[in-house]
Amino acid sequence: MLPAKELIIAACRGLPHDNHPMLDAAGELARLHEIRERAPRFDVSKLDRRRTQLVRAVDRWITLVTPIPYESVGAEDETVGRVVDRLAELVAQTHSPIPDPPDVSSAEAWMRVSEVADSYQGLVDGLRAGTC
Repeated sequence: MLPAKELIIAACRGLPHDNHPMLDAAGELARLHEIRERAPRFDVSKLDRRRTQLVRAVDRWITLVTPIPYESVGAEDETVGRVVDRLAELVAQTHSPIPDPPDVSSAEAWMRVSEVADSYQGLVDGLRAGTC
């Protein structure tokens, strides 16, 4: 089963979830993005290598659990793994452990999260249907 966008966002925020490879990867990707923001420059490449491993793991898992697309389907610009990584980065940038009243910048940031989450959901729905 491919998790819905709400579950991916919740995993990126560190909320508990059932053991699922995509949710585990999303949570770890968000933590890596949080660490990356504070990491010394020489540690960034190590963090990015781990992110690449997680993105590839998500993409491999996707190929195992989704139907083979129809022959006439074109290739997508981004893989599910890369979309999950972008979503994890945005959530890590916008999520604050202490709730503050929303200001304009945080509202805009969460709007970007919503847009990428919708892209994720559209891609996942297309994969399920075999249309992408």
